[in-house]
Amino acid sequence: MPPRKSSRPEIGLIGSINRDTIHRADGSRVTSWGGILYNIKFLCESGTVEVKPAANVGDDGFAAINRILEKFPDLDRSLIRRVPEKNNHCFLYYHDQAHKCEILKGGVRPLTYSSLKPLLECDLVLVNFISGRDVELAALEHFRRQYSGLIYMDVHSLTLGRRRVVGGVGRWLRRPRFWDRYARCADFIQVNRKEFEIVSGIAFSPKAARDYWRDELPHTLALIITLGAEGACIIHRKKRQVRTVRVTAPWIKIVYDTTGCGDAFAAGFNLAYLSGKDAAVAAREGCRIAASRCRIKGAVF
Repeated sequence: MPPRKSSRPEIGLIGSINRDTIHRADGSRVTSWGGILYNIKFLCESGTVEVKPAANVGDDGFAAINRILEKFPDLDRSLIRRVPEKNNHCFLYYHDQAHKCEILKGGVRPLTYSSLKPLLECDLVLVNFISGRDVELAALEHFRRQYSGLIYMDVHSLTLGRRRVVGGVGRWLRRPRFWDRYARCADFIQVNRKEFEIVSGIAFSPKAARDYWRDELPHTLALIITLGAEGACIIHRKKRQVRTVRVTAPWIKIVYDTTGCGDAFAAGFNLAYLSGKDAAVAAREGCRIAASRCRIKGAVF
């Protein structure tokens, strides 16, 4: 591959771009685009990195999504591919700020290794499971074997199973099939509290997370558990010592919307880590960026 001209770090991004229809707990509704667009927004707005996303986009949403992506000058759109399927459309029904159910309509094909190969030149690759079928497992494993950089995995919808319901595909929480294989592809693993409990099979506590990381994820550099308004818990090794750090989240007077907060956290973490901060400091930056998402009223895209 030809050398890159820019001296700024390049972050590769693997995932999907959703159409989201969000039914809030207060009875209001908003429809917008989402998925890895939240990663793209917060990464590109930093002005410190270049971003190269790999995603399949349905034919029905391709033009609208491209109009959004054109607004980000530090974005390489060469791996945004148009496919004939209908684009993912996720209907989210919030019972409160933290609890929701989902119905998915449409669904694009997963990425193959040929789509990932150009990301081998990136300094870090962020894998964000928006649909849970964003990339073939074999393709991700092949990429891991070939890639010498860091891989950050936001587990997200990998924990959501799929079953037919009236109006589409219902999503339900379950331990991902082949979880161990997915986990071995990552240097950093991000989960929220519920996702941690699903993949580990144990109730969350800092000690439980530390024990799980030590016993089941010895190949990873850090396990990050996001805790919403409580901040985050991060287990990592610093100077040969295992550290468990609780990071507090900024106080927010009015929370308008939590959709995309996990994606914003991942963006903030990776920006800080690439700038030379350690994992605990990077988690604090992740919490700060996630809080900034909560303050946005109405549709972001």
